[in-house]
Amino acid sequence: MKEDGTHVEMRIRFQKSCPEDFPVPRSRRLKEVEKRRDIMRFCSARQRLALLFISGVFAIFFLFAAHLTALGQDLLGIEGSGVRVLYRDPSLEAGAREVIRRYPFIRASLESVFLWEVDFRPDVLLVGDRRSFLQMAGHDAFVAYAVPEGRLVVIDYTRMGTYPFTLETTLKHELCHLLLHRHITGVHLPKWLDEGVCQWVSEGIPEIIMSRKSSPLSAAVITGTLTPLESLSHHFPRDSRGLSLAYDQSRSVVEYIIRVYGVNGVLNILQSMKGGAEAGDAIETALMVSRYDLEQQWRADLRSWPVLLAYLAGNLYLVLFILAALLTLFAYIRFRLRKRRYQDREDEADSLPDNRL
Repeated sequence: MKEDGTHVEMRIRFQKSCPEDFPVPRSRRLKEVEKRRDIMRFCSARQRLALLFISGVFAIFFLFAAHLTALGQDLLGIEGSGVRVLYRDPSLEAGAREVIRRYPFIRASLESVFLWEVDFRPDVLLVGDRRSFLQMAGHDAFVAYAVPEGRLVVIDYTRMGTYPFTLETTLKHELCHLLLHRHITGVHLPKWLDEGVCQWVSEGIPEIIMSRKSSPLSAAVITGTLTPLESLSHHFPRDSRGLSLAYDQSRSVVEYIIRVYGVNGVLNILQSMKGGAEAGDAIETALMVSRYDLEQQWRADLRSWPVLLAYLAGNLYLVLFILAALLTLFAYIRFRLRKRRYQDREDEADSLPDNRL
């Protein structure tokens, strides 16, 4: 061995190459064991999430397939003009032929508005029984709904012709849903924007039954109970009032954008989203305002005299009843005050001394 320290260097190299021959501190071993456990837990958690996601996808797929299979049982169909109409009751054949007759005009109208091609063949299912439709729709407020994944439109034919619903406007509304989701695929289309645009192209007609007596939007503006648009991005409320308010708000926001920024404001938002921009970025690019600022501007616009007058007109009987109640209360209070003053005068007159001899 040399005295210049060469043997020491060889020992160190040997130790690095054969660490198992040398003792490892207990604290280090514990840390390594804990680290391995963390890695195993992380991997198992990811595997569980992946399995859960895959199971959910397959469950949705099979449910949807079962739904279509059930619809396909004993169904009659007519195909023509780029659309297929399905129905079960033979009495709906006239309605099916009306769909085929009106479809080319509805398709051309949508293509002229959005400048997007309807490059798919939709299926339109006409349901002639309200109970069967409710089982499919899952809510008693709906008269129609769209399934963009299956390019399917389901219409409760028993409600067509009942104000304000017509077959043409309802079909146009639902086909608008299919067209939007056909071209906007890379990003999430907010539900309020989806429903607002479809109500706009179908002349303000929604796909749900709403009260004709008063607008839930006006009442929400006055009471300060508007639903934030962020809460309406993925789902609408299930209760009747919340659902009606969500549809009213969606229509109102889109109409505000068109009134302030023009039709191109809405179309530019949709075109940006078709190109892959998120909703917030698309709004900022098209309107030069953030989504938050747009909502604040819309809310400020709602707090105006026309909205108050519309609410009062829609609740005229309630307003008259309240005024009559207030007048009755005022008259009663005035009567009580006059009666008390009269009694006070009589008491004063009785307390005066009698000067008569």
